[in-house]
Amino acid sequence: MSQSSLILELPYIQPAQAQKHVTHNEALRVLDAIVQLSVASASVSAPPLSPEEGTRYLVPTGATGDWVDQDGLIAVFDTGVWGFIAPQEGWQAYVQDIAAPMFFDGTSWLIAIPAITELHNISALGVNTTADGTNPLAVSGAATLLNHAGSGHQLKVNKATETDTASLLFQTGWSGRAEMGAAGTDDFEIKVSGDGAAWNTGAVFDRDTGLAQFPSGAQISNRVEVGGRFYCYTDNRWITYNSSYGAQSENNNTNCGTSLAPWLSWTQMGLFVPKGAVLTSMDGFMRSSSGEITDVELRAYFQTGTFGTTWADNADTTRTWITTETVATPDPGFKRATLDLEGTIAPEDGFLMFYVRPTGTLTATRYLYASMALRYLTAD
Repeated sequence: MSQSSLILELPYIQPAQAQKHVTHNEALRVLDAIVQLSVASASVSAPPLSPEEGTRYLVPTGATGDWVDQDGLIAVFDTGVWGFIAPQEGWQAYVQDIAAPMFFDGTSWLIAIPAITELHNISALGVNTTADGTNPLAVSGAATLLNHAGSGHQLKVNKATETDTASLLFQTGWSGRAEMGAAGTDDFEIKVSGDGAAWNTGAVFDRDTGLAQFPSGAQISNRVEVGGRFYCYTDNRWITYNSSYGAQSENNNTNCGTSLAPWLSWTQMGLFVPKGAVLTSMDGFMRSSSGEITDVELRAYFQTGTFGTTWADNADTTRTWITTETVATPDPGFKRATLDLEGTIAPEDGFLMFYVRPTGTLTATRYLYASMALRYLTAD
């Protein structure tokens, strides 16, 4: 007759055996330890100092103390000492400190994750967060990926009636800042908010025609050419383009003095820009007629006056400096020149004044050839 059971190796009571209760109790002790197995932890590597009787652990790799060299075994504290039971492949244990089941694969203990291939009619799903009645699907993470399954991918947002909302809402600190979609209408709208309460609609696309409207207005990009031949005199004076008569000429030789800043003159009409225009840049190419012009200083001002009354002298003129740039002028090649106008907003109707001053020792009148473009934005 065999001495123990085939699977759990529980000791059998033998014929004519003395003290049969010892064998019987040993089998019960093993069953008591492994039936409905629930352990305190599978990650504690050192035996607790004062364990309660019946406390069980799954011994992790590299355990110390009384658990040395017992990796993967079930440690049971029984009658004041640690005993160990070797698990078999397929055994399961509930691990209390992680509130999850684990199973033994024949080598090590692994968290038991069911193979879920489909989920239907669940009331809520929270990924790294808690879902609720308003947001039954909630995801907290750095990104959310919706990938194709071989070709394209389409995200659908459906609403019941025209007056309902189907949209994407973008928030900062749970306060709305931008929304796009069909909100209360079947037209497609894009709107923004600075505080989550007051909203401005930027664009509306008609559901039937696709015609776009811009209820808050739109910025239109404008471009004006500036150029010609600038006279460069031996006294290195400031020159601006000839626009005193409201038109730019080919030859620009208006004297604006030799001071640190060009002279102010109410008669000089620069490039007209309307109130509210956003000045962005002046950009183009320059070249000089002589190597005596080593570089050129460019300045931009905004100039305005008392429109609507009589603007007829310098006292009625306000000129505001915008920017200055120095550009080396190669001879005979072209040099790229850029003036960053820094998004200056015209406070009133007025003119952009563009001044040029050569640097170098000029022995005679020389010339600077320029082709520049002023770029600015205006509201529609």
